[in-house]
Amino acid sequence: MNMDAKARLEPVEVIAGYREPYLVGEIRGDEIYLGDLLRNLFEEWKLIALVVAIGTVGSIAISQILPPAYLVEARLRAPTLHELGEINEQNLIDLKPADVLKIVADRVLAPEIQQTALVESGLGEILSEKKELPEGELPRLISADFSVDLLVPNYYEISKNEKKPIEQVGVSLKSIYPEPSAEFIQELVERAQAKALADLSNDIRVLRQSRIKETEDKLKSLTLAAELSREAEIIRLQETQRELIQKLQQEIDLKLRKAKLDRENRIVQLAEALKVAESLNIDDPVSWDDLRPLRIPTQINNEVVSKPNDEPTYFRGTRLLKAELEQLKNRKDDRPFVPGISEIENQIIQAENDPRLAALKSRVNDAIYIEQYDDLQRQLSSLKQQPTDFRQAVLAVVSQPAIVPPGPIRSPVIYVVVGVVISVFVALVVALVRISLRNSHSRQVDSGG
Repeated sequence: MNMDAKARLEPVEVIAGYREPYLVGEIRGDEIYLGDLLRNLFEEWKLIALVVAIGTVGSIAISQILPPAYLVEARLRAPTLHELGEINEQNLIDLKPADVLKIVADRVLAPEIQQTALVESGLGEILSEKKELPEGELPRLISADFSVDLLVPNYYEISKNEKKPIEQVGVSLKSIYPEPSAEFIQELVERAQAKALADLSNDIRVLRQSRIKETEDKLKSLTLAAELSREAEIIRLQETQRELIQKLQQEIDLKLRKAKLDRENRIVQLAEALKVAESLNIDDPVSWDDLRPLRIPTQINNEVVSKPNDEPTYFRGTRLLKAELEQLKNRKDDRPFVPGISEIENQIIQAENDPRLAALKSRVNDAIYIEQYDDLQRQLSSLKQQPTDFRQAVLAVVSQPAIVPPGPIRSPVIYVVVGVVISVFVALVVALVRISLRNSHSRQVDSGG
């Protein structure tokens, strides 16, 4: 054992009657001798100071080299009902202030709007100076640092099952270019509001036109159905009318044929009776009593009316028979002598002039007989009066415009402090490693001695 090793030997530790030397700072089992460890660390003060100095200088250099980052933020709040303007006058889409604010927030997150705002504000040109990006890829450069957040007031308590109220949102961007970033956010918010208003107006306009067409088509369908129903009713009534008239006309024809047949039979009867009366030389009406002798003819004439009609027809005499026979032969129309024909003909006239059929044929507008017609007309009129121009409406109010903040997110002092802390930790680790290596070397020397 050399002198250096001997010099590092310390008093022995008595453990269960066994004495064993140990090295300063040596770890035996789970025991660490803190005093010796601190003593050895103190001996390495030069190394520790050097590492801390290098870390501190490096931190100061980094804090000077790295540009300060700024958080540029704008805040948007939901509009009041008055600020919504004409949007409140339409009832096609149920929109609340929170709903329209969400529409604007969605447009703020739209890549195509971000692309245009980046180009217009100049921030996109600054970010892509050293990069060749395809068209429309500028938003990817800010995706990690750009955010749209829901801002909830501190006084607003939210239960587990309750959604956060959309009353205010923040649009923020972390950037080392505060002025172009502020211009970008301002341009983005304006374009998002314009796009949201245009899209909302177009949606309401399309929905209004669709509802109008739907109502008009329904009116046309109902009108056509009413017209077809009227035409079908006319056909049914005409068919019923034809059947009734045909039936009544058949009844008249039957009566006329019967009257004609009765007349012809009567003529035959009268002709035969006339022959018999001529053969008996009966010129005037007679009765069975008239055949008796000494009967006065004038009495026969007076009694003929009151006698029953059960005597032969030729008793009427040739004069009456000839007159009646001549009249029957010369008759051109039996209609006036048929009872009930006039009433049947009157029924035919009524059937031919059915007021229901006449009213259906003369109807010009079937729409007035549609039950839902008035309601649909009111709906159509209301739809046509729905506003579609919302140029005066405000979908989101800028409660805090995007401006350059007074200072960066993190001060350079923070970088220096963090660098010093890290360098101290690294210095301690390096010192401990050196002490451990030195102790290992000392054991090897002792073992060799």
